[in-house]
Amino acid sequence: MMRNKEFRIFWTGQTISWLGGGTQSVAQGWLVWTLTRSPAQLALTAIMVSLPALLFSLLGGVTADRLSKRTLLIATQTASTIPALLLGLLTMYGRISASGILVLAFVQGMLNAFDIPARQAYLAELVPRDRLCRAVALNSVSFNATRMLGPAIAGCTIAAFGTAPCFFINGASFLIGVGTLLLLPPSPQSWRPELSRVGLPLRDLRDGLFFVLKEREIRRALLLVVLVSLLCIPFVPLLPVFAEGLRVGAQGLGIMSACAGSGSLVAALALAARKERNGMRGGAAVAGMVFAAALFLFAGSRDYRLCLGTLVVAGAGVVVFLAHINAFVQQAAPSSLRGRVMGAYTFALLGMAPVGSALMGWLASRLGASGALSLTSTICLAALMLFSFPSAPLPEEPSPEVPVTTRL
Repeated sequence: MMRNKEFRIFWTGQTISWLGGGTQSVAQGWLVWTLTRSPAQLALTAIMVSLPALLFSLLGGVTADRLSKRTLLIATQTASTIPALLLGLLTMYGRISASGILVLAFVQGMLNAFDIPARQAYLAELVPRDRLCRAVALNSVSFNATRMLGPAIAGCTIAAFGTAPCFFINGASFLIGVGTLLLLPPSPQSWRPELSRVGLPLRDLRDGLFFVLKEREIRRALLLVVLVSLLCIPFVPLLPVFAEGLRVGAQGLGIMSACAGSGSLVAALALAARKERNGMRGGAAVAGMVFAAALFLFAGSRDYRLCLGTLVVAGAGVVVFLAHINAFVQQAAPSSLRGRVMGAYTFALLGMAPVGSALMGWLASRLGASGALSLTSTICLAALMLFSFPSAPLPEEPSPEVPVTTRL
């Protein structure tokens, strides 16, 4: 894959941008905590980042199909420098407040809701269709590596210079991402003459949703992503509760998080190294079941070492599950609808995050963290066992059976 020049440039810029985002995420959380000393305020900040995905990701998918994806990514990456630099300047001059952080977090989340569907769909324009699964896996490698390295950079920077430089680092990373996008030539697929007619975005949105709902396998795949996003992925905010129950303290909590991250990274590396295979097939089903089963064992375990092992397995399982489904959905979607389909994927994965976090918190307040995670992981495991995945080979370029009225 790295022999593909366009993909190599895109991957490099995306990695740097993600590294900056990971640095800012830790600094932003630390800043909120130092200002408020409120766990509720930390949760609210996380919700403000993810809520726009629930509200705007479908519209972001429509926009990705109506515009050149490369141009849209340049616009979103450039605009993303504004909240990052504002946050840095306000922090540096001591004018930042918790409410200001919430507003800037929401603005960044809204930009992400347009950036992510375009980024996912643009990937399919850079690589051949038979190498899409490996490209998705390499993206997972990048994401998980930066998720581990970004917090380390943030910690060292905060200790030496405070939080403000972390936000400037993120702003600079967006500019580097824009620079790499400018190095990429506009591909023939990224602009289509038939998208230049005037029309209503709502009609485009309707056509995309109708295609997703009509195509049985895509509908089933996105439903499984919704289930995993609602019932299993929100286990992360509960880790401090489990760390306290296991009496391992802050250091033990850090090791638990690192185990989940290392499992994700190893799985992503394995996916990137393997031979190409179409779509998600049975591997995604097995990986999803492994993820849910590992969380069930983790929730019921009182042995710290066993908990660490189950977190490694859970981290690997969720990466394989999502990588296969991502590749399958992109392969199954026609080029004219790929942005809207990836918008629906973003909605299913990230848009459900605030809903899943609220559900997990509500259950934990009544059943305890262990009882809540045991219940949700069991339901998720049962759902994954009930659904089957496509076994027929995918067509070269599937065409929707609905009239496509995508217009600009």
